[in-house]
Amino acid sequence: MLIDIHEEIAEVTESPLPIEAEWMRLIARGQSRDGSGLRSMDPLGEQAESGPHYLVRLPQGLSETSLELFGMFTYEIRLGHTGSRWSTAQGRFGPALRIAGVQHPAPPLVCSPARDQFAIRIRAPYATAVHNGRNVRRRFPRTSMWAVLYARVQQTDAASWRNLLLARAMMSPRQESMDLDADARTLFGEGLFEIVQVQNQLRQLGLPDDTPLTALAVELFTDPLPPDPLGQSLGHARMLRVSPLVPVPDQC
Repeated sequence: MLIDIHEEIAEVTESPLPIEAEWMRLIARGQSRDGSGLRSMDPLGEQAESGPHYLVRLPQGLSETSLELFGMFTYEIRLGHTGSRWSTAQGRFGPALRIAGVQHPAPPLVCSPARDQFAIRIRAPYATAVHNGRNVRRRFPRTSMWAVLYARVQQTDAASWRNLLLARAMMSPRQESMDLDADARTLFGEGLFEIVQVQNQLRQLGLPDDTPLTALAVELFTDPLPPDPLGQSLGHARMLRVSPLVPVPDQC
């Protein structure tokens, strides 16, 4: 749903396992291991301590912040012989288990707060779908971005600090950002909290005006999107990703 409705994505042709056909091989007694077909598949991660469970690594060339992770992947999993024993390429791997529609965790959302004498501004990037390195995101994003502001207060026993909800605001792209070329990689949403309103909220809670503040950004799917997804309708909207909580800087 992140892709532009008019974007044409060609169907991907899945290639066969890249190993030699080996129609004929001469195998001599005592022949050393040659590793035939050993690099044609990527090994899974280390086995978990709780049982025979393995992690599927990200495809080569991708990291946890790659925009390609907004898409879905197809994996082919096989049992096979490692390089510890002799094997031909055709005999190294067993039948394939094909798994389609695998979705990795989305790239992390980064929240950037700023403050001046009039307002606190929260900035965060919308999800951007890419295909073969090309931006295929809709010009008008299909996700909704929200900013949440907290007051950081200490417990009465001074054992720890707590984040007390102050306000939330829907974020929207800036007008000049909407005029960018369609191939622009990043579209940012911005939310605003007026200083006067923040101070009034702090006073209602019995907190001083200089109480330290923290903020985070939440990106939600818009199908469906209730009117107050982070308030009374919390739990009825699907969240795509949530940024870490970050401190709001003091005014310069």
